[in-house]
Amino acid sequence: MICNYVKRLTLSVPCGLALSLAAVNPLAAQDGARLDFRFEPPNIQIEPICTARPPDEDTIRLWGAWDGGALPDMDSTLIRRDINRLMHLDGVRWYEKSMQMIDRLEARNPSFGGQNALMSRIAAMEVAGRFETLTKAQLVPELAAYGDALSPRARTALARYYRDGIGVPRDEARSDTLLISAGYAGNADALLTLSGMVLNGTAPQEWDVPLELAVSMAFGSLVGELNPTICDRTARIAREYHSGEIVQKDPQLAHDWFRFTADLGNAYSAWKVVEYHLEAEGFARDNATLLKYLNMASDAGLPYAQIELGRLYEVGALVEPDLDKALSLYEQAASNGERPGLTRIALFLERYALEYPSQQSRRVDALDALTKLQDPPGWAFTRLSELVLETEGRWAGTENARQLLERAVELGDLDGTISLANLILAQASDPSDFDQAVNLLAKAVSVNGGISPLKTLFSAYTCRAVDAPRLAEAQHWQALEQATATANIDLSAHEVIALSPDNDPLTLAALQSHALYGRPSALASWLKLLEYAGFADAEMQDFWTDYSDRYSLVLNALAKLEFELAENREQRLAAFGLLREEYKRSGPSAALTLAEALLDSRTQIDPTAAAQAQGEAVTLLTEIAKLGYGKAIQLIAGFAKDDDGRRAVFDTYRDIIEVDGDFSALLFAIPYVTGPDRERMMQRARGIMPCDYKNAMLMAGVTRQVGDRDGTGHWLDVAQTLMEDNTWAITDLAKARYDLEGPSGATLAADMFERSYALGDDTAGRELFELRVSPELATFSPDKAVDLIADAVVTERIPLLAGYLGRYRKADDATQSSIAKTLDIPELYRVAASGGDVYSMRSYGQYLMANATGPADLTSATDWLRQAAEWGDATAMADYGEALAFGIGVPADPVQATVWLERASDGGSHKAGEITRLIRLSRGG
Repeated sequence: MICNYVKRLTLSVPCGLALSLAAVNPLAAQDGARLDFRFEPPNIQIEPICTARPPDEDTIRLWGAWDGGALPDMDSTLIRRDINRLMHLDGVRWYEKSMQMIDRLEARNPSFGGQNALMSRIAAMEVAGRFETLTKAQLVPELAAYGDALSPRARTALARYYRDGIGVPRDEARSDTLLISAGYAGNADALLTLSGMVLNGTAPQEWDVPLELAVSMAFGSLVGELNPTICDRTARIAREYHSGEIVQKDPQLAHDWFRFTADLGNAYSAWKVVEYHLEAEGFARDNATLLKYLNMASDAGLPYAQIELGRLYEVGALVEPDLDKALSLYEQAASNGERPGLTRIALFLERYALEYPSQQSRRVDALDALTKLQDPPGWAFTRLSELVLETEGRWAGTENARQLLERAVELGDLDGTISLANLILAQASDPSDFDQAVNLLAKAVSVNGGISPLKTLFSAYTCRAVDAPRLAEAQHWQALEQATATANIDLSAHEVIALSPDNDPLTLAALQSHALYGRPSALASWLKLLEYAGFADAEMQDFWTDYSDRYSLVLNALAKLEFELAENREQRLAAFGLLREEYKRSGPSAALTLAEALLDSRTQIDPTAAAQAQGEAVTLLTEIAKLGYGKAIQLIAGFAKDDDGRRAVFDTYRDIIEVDGDFSALLFAIPYVTGPDRERMMQRARGIMPCDYKNAMLMAGVTRQVGDRDGTGHWLDVAQTLMEDNTWAITDLAKARYDLEGPSGATLAADMFERSYALGDDTAGRELFELRVSPELATFSPDKAVDLIADAVVTERIPLLAGYLGRYRKADDATQSSIAKTLDIPELYRVAASGGDVYSMRSYGQYLMANATGPADLTSATDWLRQAAEWGDATAMADYGEALAFGIGVPADPVQATVWLERASDGGSHKAGEITRLIRLSRGG
């Protein structure tokens, strides 16, 4: 029986194929549960003969428009293939139409009737899950009634129905009989099913065909004849080697069979070849082969192949970069109106907006088409909302954007959820609005796993709530952000280049992670670190340079670091060049930094060049001021000579501020509006403010400017929660509170100054000393003033000591006397003078002069006056000139005396002028 079977099967294979298949070694051994068996594609010359299967989108479009009447003018085999494909894509959706197609095909083509039509109907009912209908219709028993007339394919299908109880009661014995019969008849599906049962130990005892022979015959049967359907059969062999369910998994053989099938004209197999080379698992990758078959699949109209080829042209991998070619391929992929192609179009035109300014309407169309899909992506609504705000203005476009974002939230888009929350926060006028926004953000964290909302939640509770700061809630979200190591890394340029795996590996790792997120400042810092780091080789630097090109504003951030590190004009000019390059790429977003650099006097030392730079800066600032950039508006207003000029600047940009003004623009505008306009702008500013100490103080400043004392106090409270242990901020806030509250706030200010001073801030020490030597304040304490002076001496903080002595000289007599009882004031002047303080040099010289007891004291006094004069102190110049004129502590020298006295007079000393007149009179002049 086996010999007859082999003979029948072999005779069905064309001679060319039979010879090549005969060369395959059928001897193999089992390894575990899989057969170690190599069956290679025949080595023959072939031409594309397969009938290409159209893209699924075309198939869906064709049969979706079919009215159920006469069938299209297509080959019956292709219609049957379409039925199977539609049922595979969505059996429930296409069930009714597939049954109509089967009815019409049976009526049109008698050869399709009988067993074929029955199996098609049964398959459709099974895929659609209509098992009860199938059982009632008795279609499986009707198929079984054909008995010996059943084709091998029908026996194989019927065997599965009996084994699984589909349309009939389970009957494994009958299933085995049918399956064995089909196997002996050479049906490949039956042979492979039985082979799988052998490997699993569940094969019928009656099946006595050796495993190697059964698989060999199955594969040989699948190859069969060179006809238009061969690709479906050879692709089956490839899938067997790909899955490894019967034969051992063999990526190389799977690849070779897919390649053989692709050469026969099957585009889907060409794509499988591409996938193997993209993943390169199990065999050596060959880029030439990858490109050949990728082009084949793309030319055949496979959207995913067109997208992958377009991506290669976009990034310049394996081919020369060609954005136009990439866009063309994406357009081809999008021509079917399906998600992948439309997505690539939308994202490509977003990324290369500057290169394709005239195509931005196409981007909008692609996004709009995505939103109209049956299962639209939420991010498309989010992107459209961004465009609405960009075109209509962040304030004018709020309502339209909100509708889009609400749909994005319904679809679970994280970015849309965050954007909607920020939109609501920006105009939250009552607690319910605020609660809705923070609930959205909390959901984005707990449900969507978002990290960025953590910072926004901290900001909301700290700054944006009407009753902010709400410390408990804010600290909860801040702690979560810190626990996830996603908080922004705020490092100076010098701190960045000092990082190393040895001194701070955690910060180094966090910075690299943030760079991978695409944060511009982190990427710029990482790039700058790699220039200095010993662990970064050329390949690593090249990778990160290429990676950074994907993100905007990196050059802008890098230029800021360069300016910070610049030690001379040449280095600043190099950083300036980076800004120009970034401006060419990013336009308005980099214009502000470029304008600020143009106005930097350190880069413009020539007056003519400086004037030209200022003109260019004004042009840049005007360009972005028209877009509502507040810092640009403020810089333009800075050129005004008076408040009327500043108001004129406001009048110029009032409309754009109302429509699209950012935080800085709103702050600029608030003092120039009143009533509901001011209230609205103040609310908007609070709703979008970056929540940090600096901006809280800006809010305090503008409320103070418009006379809102309560508002100023509120924002100082907010600022206090944000200052942490930043000594500059503590000192600044103490001064602001004292300025607001006056003498009644002196005690609180003194406490804050003491905290900052303890952390090392000399400015705080000077402010604190002022409070200690002011008798009218509750903080007055000469003893504590003495402690401050003593501490400055012990810690050798000479400038601070000099500052104390300067304020001491201005104190009333009683205070000076109280301090002088404890301290040796002349010695303090000497210490400060020896430390290089000019005013102490003069004061110590004056003291020695006034208390001299002999020539040596006069000489020392005059020398200290000389040193102070040489450092530019006008009073010391006058005193030293007087000493030269009258020979006090030095030989008299009227000529040099006149020189110093004239310098002192030019510096504003009236005493010097009078002495000069006397010298001239004494010389007869």
